[in-house]
This record gives sequence, structure tokens and C-alpha cells, in this order.
Amino acid sequence: MRRIHDRGVEIRKGNPELSPQSMTMHLDYAELKVYMTRDALRSLAERLLAISEASPEDCYEVHVRSAFSDFDTEENYVCPPLKSSGGVKELLDSLHREALRQAIESGEEPPYAHPSPFELTFMHVSPEAVREAATWPDA
Repeated sequence: MRRIHDRGVEIRKGNPELSPQSMTMHLDYAELKVYMTRDALRSLAERLLAISEASPEDCYEVHVRSAFSDFDTEENYVCPPLKSSGGVKELLDSLHREALRQAIESGEEPPYAHPSPFELTFMHVSPEAVREAATWPDA
């Protein structure tokens, strides 16, 4: 079983409860819906509980799509599907590709960097960090 660490929370790969087939995300202009099996929901709840018990200064986080990703028999990375309506996924993908292209050109990222999939991340932070994040300008 492959093991990957997600900012202090161990992820065990090869577990069917955490497989890409145990969740799907659907994104449109109004909302993000996450469809999960009972076992997947329980696993996510355990991860969220684990990071909630840490100090908020540790800033532990759970990257949901990564946590439910795995490698196929040919070692290809497979993550849960992200579906969309109204062209939202294509818009996000094109924005991400452009940001990555600029980062590669500026030297912030290596030339072999690949776009990562859209991610849903939960972070445990202090109340002050929440208030600060709420003041960030829309870019």
C-alpha cells in the first residue's frame, strides 16, 4: 500500500474507501457539490477531526481530491472526477494553465511542471487567520 503524507495527515493509497470512485465533484456558477459514499464521508470526517485537534498555528490541511486519488495499475495518477456545467471547469483549467505558463517563464516553477487538478482544501487556522483571509481582495 502506497503512503503519501498530506501536511501531517497520513494518506494510505490502495484503500477502496478512499478511491477516486468514492467521490465526484460537480462545479457550476452557483455551487460546488461533492458526492461521496458513506465510507468516504466517514474517512473525510476522521481527517477533519484529526486536523481540528492540532494547534491552529500548525495550519494542517486536507486536500480532498488528492486524499481520494490513487495510482492505477500502470502507475498513472487518477483523481476523482470534476464535472461542471456552463464551461466552468474549462475556464478554471485555462486560467490554471496560463498561471503555470507564467510561473514557468518567470522561473517560479520548473519547465517540467504539470497543472494540478482543481482541489478542494480544508485548513485548520486561527480565528485571526480566517478574518485576514476574508479581507483578501478579489483578484
